[in-house]
Amino acid sequence: MKTVAIVTTCDTKGREAQYLKKSIEKHGIYGWVIDCGILNDPIGVIPDTSRHKVAQAAGYTIDELIARGSRGAAVNGMIEGINSIITSMSNEGKVDALIAMGGAEGALIAKSAMDALPLFVPKLTMSTIASGEHKFGEIIGHNDAMVMHTVIDILGINSISKKIFDNGINAIVGMLEFQINNEISNCKRVAMTMLGTITPPIVKVVQPLFEKERYEVYTFHANGIGGECMDKLAEEKYFDGVFDWALNEIVGLNFGGLHKCGKQRMEAAIKKGIPLVVVPGAADIIVLSTEDASDQKYSKRAKYYHNKEITLAALSVEECIKVAETIVDKLNEATGQVEVLFPLKGLCSQDKEGKSLYNPKGTKAMVKIFKEKLKKDIGFVVCDNHINDDEFAMKAANKMIKLIKESEVIL
Repeated sequence: MKTVAIVTTCDTKGREAQYLKKSIEKHGIYGWVIDCGILNDPIGVIPDTSRHKVAQAAGYTIDELIARGSRGAAVNGMIEGINSIITSMSNEGKVDALIAMGGAEGALIAKSAMDALPLFVPKLTMSTIASGEHKFGEIIGHNDAMVMHTVIDILGINSISKKIFDNGINAIVGMLEFQINNEISNCKRVAMTMLGTITPPIVKVVQPLFEKERYEVYTFHANGIGGECMDKLAEEKYFDGVFDWALNEIVGLNFGGLHKCGKQRMEAAIKKGIPLVVVPGAADIIVLSTEDASDQKYSKRAKYYHNKEITLAALSVEECIKVAETIVDKLNEATGQVEVLFPLKGLCSQDKEGKSLYNPKGTKAMVKIFKEKLKKDIGFVVCDNHINDDEFAMKAANKMIKLIKESEVIL
């Protein structure tokens, strides 16, 4: 029998958890209730995994979490515990899907649970905060969860909540019943990062070249989450090559903005020894909200109005150096084949002579850092091209193809 994990705080949403459990089990699927409540015992349901077990999985007792002094600090302990519980269940083949419900804390707990599951395992969060100004990174992060706004707060079973819950249950059951077990192809798989400002050569040159070699191509939007999603799959050695064409997230790592990423960005392919080609695409601009771009600290920057939500701003020479140093420090830890190609005439569409973000001093400073600090066994090629030149794209793509073929010989 398949199992759907039901994750919620049963001290406040126990009756709702019981409704989900009974409804799921009408479809011949077991509903495994996991209680992440902190303050009180469950109401209206007997959990399969108690709140005490969840706390213990994080190395605490419930009383120790409560003694932390704030709800947020206690919830952080349950976030650790649920990740451990779901990881164990997944490794043991005891969970086939997951459905979670809750408000702000419930959504954070749900995200941790879903992060513990592999991609493609059905996941659904039903939450009151899946709307408005809330950031979806807090609810989804890197996983492939569905998110459903509950419209009303989660308290009781009534004519509205029943319809919302039933839709969620039917979505999970449908995903389970109609899963297609596609065979994994034997062809090579190449991951690449991209941004709109450097997309044209990917579409025109790079992707066709890879597909001509019969490589499957996977693109990731380097928006602070996309690169990390790519890294997560690289960690699982899903790819035969990584073509990191857009490194704007490293700007975000150092200086914030909309494309801020985590500290581990780029490191999966580096540590796993996956053939890696790096191009510092968009690595000399910061991506800002239009509101943030009006801040006084950006008043003297060269800027480009991208759309009503986004404004691009040029980095200073000092900031370009910091970005280059961050990239080099990561690449110097590489265990496999790495090649870096640097287009000297500009790193994005607006970083070009005559355009608003043209930054020759910044790019030359970056080249200097690469030349001086990059390990000598890592290939570094400076090209007299713009990143959007077809000729440059062809050089970079052919380098990726060469590394993959060389790795085949080694294997």
